[in-house]
Amino acid sequence: MSLINKLKGTACAGVMALESGIGRSTRFHEIENFIVFQHAPALGTVIHTTPLFSALKCAVPAARITVVASGFSVEALRNNPNIENLVVTPNPISDLKSSVQLLRRQFPFRNQKFATLFPLGNERMRVTLQAVLSGASSRVGFAVQPALYRIPLEFDKARSQIANNLRIAEALGHAAPHVEPRIFFSEQDEGFALELLAGSGVNLSKPVAVFVTQTSVTQRKSWRPERFRKAAAYLKDRHDAQIIFIGTTAESKAIEELRSGLSFATVNLAGQTNLPQLTALMSLCTVGLTLDTGPLHIGRAAGLPMVVIAPAWSPPIEWLPVNNERFRIFKNADLPTAPPDYIIDEVSVDDVTSALEDLLARFGEERLRLSAAKALQGK
Repeated sequence: MSLINKLKGTACAGVMALESGIGRSTRFHEIENFIVFQHAPALGTVIHTTPLFSALKCAVPAARITVVASGFSVEALRNNPNIENLVVTPNPISDLKSSVQLLRRQFPFRNQKFATLFPLGNERMRVTLQAVLSGASSRVGFAVQPALYRIPLEFDKARSQIANNLRIAEALGHAAPHVEPRIFFSEQDEGFALELLAGSGVNLSKPVAVFVTQTSVTQRKSWRPERFRKAAAYLKDRHDAQIIFIGTTAESKAIEELRSGLSFATVNLAGQTNLPQLTALMSLCTVGLTLDTGPLHIGRAAGLPMVVIAPAWSPPIEWLPVNNERFRIFKNADLPTAPPDYIIDEVSVDDVTSALEDLLARFGEERLRLSAAKALQGK
């Protein structure tokens, strides 16, 4: 064992010794107060934590949940009705001292029993240190230093991100059936989305298809632009659908290049919404076509039926909505890693258009009624 590891072990033992009188005999199934740390760096990771909040409120109706968050986690969780208190701190990865100072000033549940929870994506030593140095004991969840946790967990590759996070509720002694992720938006967010669509010439009494055609440049998850164009033309010709492209501001140029090859008008809303507004917008649409990337998880959280084009090298069980009737997932090949020049050519246009047709047949009328009613209410 190296000297550094010995020092870490000694420090961890010291911390646990100091906390030995704080909840060592805690009966976790009786706890009603929870502090959840959420500094995950990926949007999908944050969204896949939201079922844990629902599960805790279902198992413990009197549950009081405080989330300590930074970055886009704040936007994703701000309107969640299962969360009583959202404490916004600097990210401890970049500013541990300030994050600890702020949390100590706003620390919840003083002199009360509570459990401190760490969902996936927060297995970072500095996140754990923010909790330790702020006085958040009785730690349960996914750990980079298990010795500092009452109940440490490791990721189970045979389960999804959602199912793994629900294991935290199970570790506390509660049943935790599957719950779909949710991002909640306000009336103002929905009003903004309605105005944005109307101002872009979108008529919600006709089908609206959302296209997510871009991913981070570091991700090998692309589908050829001409195939997106053919799918868009199919929806336009067959259903007179209106095509909306979404993404980040940085992705807008690539979206414009894709749109320039279409013979009919489409709408580019990339970079024009924040996260709750985008969720509201996607909730108003009829169907979606998306790569396996962040907006997929937003659409899922909005309940939008979608066709998902997935790369051959990514395990679907971890991130994708498998066995869910509102989604059609195409992962038509299996590769151990992503080749440097990889493009998802194994998924054809016919695969995608057939699946879009199926989703529209099953959910199209329901979605149109919902969006048209929202549009009338907004006038």
